[in-house]
Amino acid sequence: MPHPKAFVFDLDGTVYLGDTPIPGVPEAIQRLRASGVPVLFLSNNPTKTPTEYVKKLTVMGMPVTEYDVLTSAVVMVDWLRQQLPAPRVYPIAEPALMTLLTEAGIAMTDTPGQIDYVLASFDRTFNYAKLQIAFDAMRAGAALIATNPDKFCPVPGGGQPDAAAIIAAIEASTDTRLAFTAGKPSHLAAQAASQRLGIAIEHIMMVGDRLETDIGMGHTGMQTGLVMTGATTPAILAAWQGHHPDVIADDVATLLARMSV
Repeated sequence: MPHPKAFVFDLDGTVYLGDTPIPGVPEAIQRLRASGVPVLFLSNNPTKTPTEYVKKLTVMGMPVTEYDVLTSAVVMVDWLRQQLPAPRVYPIAEPALMTLLTEAGIAMTDTPGQIDYVLASFDRTFNYAKLQIAFDAMRAGAALIATNPDKFCPVPGGGQPDAAAIIAAIEASTDTRLAFTAGKPSHLAAQAASQRLGIAIEHIMMVGDRLETDIGMGHTGMQTGLVMTGATTPAILAAWQGHHPDVIADDVATLLARMSV
């Protein structure tokens, strides 16, 4: 494995849990950045804007700019902006994603016959009324897309059902399938990270706690490092049949020390 020229770090379950940084991780990442190694934070969680993530990371001792933070919502909005003709979207989403869509000038509607894309996301206000609109839109010809495929979001003491639950509800009721997700482990996310860093995908290491998304980025050509501070347990890892991580460590600090960076 070639030594990575840059690192991309997941956030939830990797850098922090809830509002609490994982011990030793902020310091380890700051040492890495101080050494001149390019670092990017990439989260599938679309419930915060990059500005909110900047504030959160800065409070935790990792001062960053918005350019240092990439989310599945940002990747999705960038993709939607490039589509011609301009699409009309029905977002099942929380305020952060709605803000990004509005700022990007993406047309939004809840009229089923006018919807080009039903955009499923991590939405803790999801209800039957939203499902009904998605159902009607899909039957009228809309396509189903999503910010991220995560089953749950790690939080202190457990987790919260994530976008996968909403995707499954729409798929099950409409007998359709998700067209694509913008976040990890998609090629869109890998390309966006590579572009931000200015470094080829194969020279970047993705570090995270989730096998399906973070370690799944290995299929794009990224190197991968798994940390055991979030979604993955030893039993889950032992049963995993997908892309195997290049490096496994208890936490980010241990992983970076093992790699002598």
